[in-house]
Amino acid sequence: MTKRHLGLLVCAIPGLYLLLSPIYALLHYELFAAENPHFLRYVLIPGVLAVAFIVVGLFAKPQFSLLVGICGASLLAALFLFEAMHTVSVVSVRLGMFGQLSEAQAETLTRNKNVVPGFTLRGLNRLAGTDELSEALLSGFPSTQVVLCTSNKGVVSYTADRFGFNNPDHVYDKRLDVMLLGDSFVEGFCLPPGEDLASRLRGRGLSTASIGIRGNGPLTELATLGRFGETLRPRRVVMVFFEGNDWENLERELTIPWLRAALSPDANYGLQATAKETMDQAREILAERKNAPVTSVDLLTRTALFRNFVALQQTLTRLGLVYPKITQSNPEFRRILQRAKSLTESWGGSFTLVYVPRIDRFIGPFSSDGPFDALRMEVLGAAAAEGIEVIDLQEAIRTRPEPILMYAPDAHFSRDGARFAANEILTRLAAMPESAGQIVGSN
Repeated sequence: MTKRHLGLLVCAIPGLYLLLSPIYALLHYELFAAENPHFLRYVLIPGVLAVAFIVVGLFAKPQFSLLVGICGASLLAALFLFEAMHTVSVVSVRLGMFGQLSEAQAETLTRNKNVVPGFTLRGLNRLAGTDELSEALLSGFPSTQVVLCTSNKGVVSYTADRFGFNNPDHVYDKRLDVMLLGDSFVEGFCLPPGEDLASRLRGRGLSTASIGIRGNGPLTELATLGRFGETLRPRRVVMVFFEGNDWENLERELTIPWLRAALSPDANYGLQATAKETMDQAREILAERKNAPVTSVDLLTRTALFRNFVALQQTLTRLGLVYPKITQSNPEFRRILQRAKSLTESWGGSFTLVYVPRIDRFIGPFSSDGPFDALRMEVLGAAAAEGIEVIDLQEAIRTRPEPILMYAPDAHFSRDGARFAANEILTRLAAMPESAGQIVGSN
């Protein structure tokens, strides 16, 4: 092989790799190329670099093209080595999130008939064949031990209350000051009992119930409010919106006919009694899953681990060079807020939205809020249009000396993060005129 051909070959390696980004972005134009920052990041810059490598390989002097190609290929190899190191650590975290158990742990939990692995309501309702909102599973399983995750310290779990949520049962002995709606951030993912957001608020004197399950999106949360709100009649309902996946979860939820019915003013949200058959079916499904071990194969089938590795996701995130998908307008979100506010006000309560930023905002020396703020502005704008108060944790976390410490390796709140978020929520709720007396009076 001549130097000319060798130079072209080594230049082609980084050149062709860099071309993957604009090709993928243009194939998914509305998500990754329709706005200027995304077009620059995913199309123009990598495209220009790719063309430059290929042009050098084709037309530069052999010695120069060989030098450029070797440098480019070596840098690419170093980036993939760095990515591999971080992917290995991610694998252990993700397996813990899925509830991977040691043989001894698995044997112990299998013998305990009152233990269930973590679940999503959307998944269980799909497997149970739910087709009516009134019969849907909108809570966990009462008085059941739920596995949140596993860690190097063992299994992290909680015992569900009378309705199936992560609370001590006595919280319902008096009227609730706060009902928290949300997903795994509200459920307290991988936080030991007493360390989650609701527990922190209870520790500050607020009678608070966590009405959240991992995987929930805004529409499921509205349906949950419709079922349990009138029964519990909290003074304040707080919907916790997570920037990382709630918008995508909402898009999926809106494709489910029975769940979309929750938007109707005359929706029949049902009761625990009307959902008993679905709950029994879901419990049987989980009993089968409990005996199935979690393996590394699950990471390939249930996550985008391979795609993210090829895209150098971990590496580029640490450089602050990964932008979220372009936010697609979704007017149904405002309808959800409108309906949730109306339901809450029907028993004299008040409704508040909490905005939780994703960890990616705070990673890397080049991290910028700009690409992430389109969704934030969409959410805050919908709330403002409905006259809903918003507690924006993005602003609060950004003021911290090390914002990254507010998050655990699994990208949920760390213990410090849950404590900080609870303090911010309490402070802001107390400052709201219609609730100041209630907050102070409950301490």
